[in-house]
Amino acid sequence: MDLSILIPTFARPDAINRCLRELASQSVILDDSAQVEIIVALDGPADRTPDPQIPSAVRSCTRVTRHEHSGLIKLRRIMQQQADGDIILWLNDDAYPQPGLLRAHLDVHTQHAPCVVAGGCDWQPIADADHPDLFDLIVQQSDLVFFQEPTQQRGVHATDYRNCFGLNMSFPRSLADQTGGVPDMPPIYGYEDIELAYRIQNAGAQLLRAPNARVTHDHRYRPLDVHRREYLLGQAAWHFARVSPGFAMGLFGRDLTHADTLDYFEQALEQERRDAIRIERSFLANAGIPLDALVDDPAHRDRILSMLAEHWLPLKRYLWRWGLVDASRGRDGGWSTLSGDAG
Repeated sequence: MDLSILIPTFARPDAINRCLRELASQSVILDDSAQVEIIVALDGPADRTPDPQIPSAVRSCTRVTRHEHSGLIKLRRIMQQQADGDIILWLNDDAYPQPGLLRAHLDVHTQHAPCVVAGGCDWQPIADADHPDLFDLIVQQSDLVFFQEPTQQRGVHATDYRNCFGLNMSFPRSLADQTGGVPDMPPIYGYEDIELAYRIQNAGAQLLRAPNARVTHDHRYRPLDVHRREYLLGQAAWHFARVSPGFAMGLFGRDLTHADTLDYFEQALEQERRDAIRIERSFLANAGIPLDALVDDPAHRDRILSMLAEHWLPLKRYLWRWGLVDASRGRDGGWSTLSGDAG
């Protein structure tokens, strides 16, 4: 069973270099029973995205291609067309393989074919020199960015397409090709991973979570990063509702392209703007609050984190709707209610 590892990268040379170093340490690379290729797609010119440093252990099986700056979705589509392996493994450049990652993915495909394998993920702790704060704790210990893994299920188990994230996900190339692969879409952000998992499942594959196939996610989100992410996900929702209506209806529970839906969202943006501004202002204040300001009792700390994450949900909904409405109207809007260009 041959494996193609596809890694897009943009303007993060330290991340892609570390990702390749960790891949080079995977014992399966040297296992003749599994042919492995690594495809690295560089997004944009060398002054933003330099050529990576390829370790000698994987130099012979690594291909590096450079493309005009076109975004993640287009790069994923191009790399899938270039891949030769039976199994495709998507990694992000800032998702560093932990020991045994490749073997864990391949073992699940061997035992449960056909399937999509969603691997596990741990956050890279924020270094003390970078002054970790309350917002870092909210990101890494709540559902603010990614759903939390169920701790009661240790082994390989069934999961949902909503939990199949492209930073660590593998699937059969044949089924991906059969279902059309990554859609040919504008340079948007988000949903291409779970949408592909949705279609591959409909083509007959199981969706399985493999907690032992782990990466370390080295990405520090700041509050405005999270706000911008939600706005961009709203834009992506509009585009996917047009090209993959079944997926969008299943995920969002309504036709996002219908005029009544869009009019309702636009009215809600007007009515909820004041609350969104207040929430954003208070949410931004979490950045910079030192961790020692929290109580020592873990139960109290968890309740505080849960409260803060839930406090953000109305703003999350507002930003997502804002992005969706702007995409449907052909507008380029802002993504912060407090910025000067916020409409």
